[in-house]
Amino acid sequence: MLFSWVYQQAAIIGGATPITSEDILKKLFPNGWSFLINFLALIVLFLVVYFIAYKPVKKNIEARKDYVEHNIRDSEKAKAINERKAAESDQLIEDARKEGTRIVGKAKANAEVSAKAITDEAMAEAIRKKKDADLAIAQAEEASKEKVRREIVDVALAASKQVIGRELGKSDNEKLVSDFVKEVKKGEKDV
Repeated sequence: MLFSWVYQQAAIIGGATPITSEDILKKLFPNGWSFLINFLALIVLFLVVYFIAYKPVKKNIEARKDYVEHNIRDSEKAKAINERKAAESDQLIEDARKEGTRIVGKAKANAEVSAKAITDEAMAEAIRKKKDADLAIAQAEEASKEKVRREIVDVALAASKQVIGRELGKSDNEKLVSDFVKEVKKGEKDV
């Protein structure tokens, strides 16, 4: 209504005849055949756009959508596999750490046992060598004492020969030696 009033006013001012709503309909639809041809052209245009543009674009969009969904699924599968492998790797690392700790502990224990065995063996060897040395010292001491006794006996015999002036018999010598040895032993015990 407003359109027709504004148009009528403009037409009156311009000196033209006013346009009615019937005139507008005639201008829009001049004849039925023209309307039908335009309507059919519009339908053909929609069909052409539908088959040439819409369907291929829709098909490409669907293909792209499927491709993206497929990639998302593959990515999720790969992520799950990677997470599982990462968990397995972490478990392997943890197991290796535990095994390493166990091996180090076992090696320390073995080292302590070996060190104790070596120390004990060295101590036993030192004790044995000390006993051997003490025995050798005792034997050398005994041999020295025996040698000193023999020399003392020889000196005593020689001195008794000179004092008495004659050589003593075997029984006299044995008696003198045994008396002298008894005195020496007695002297050693007192010291």
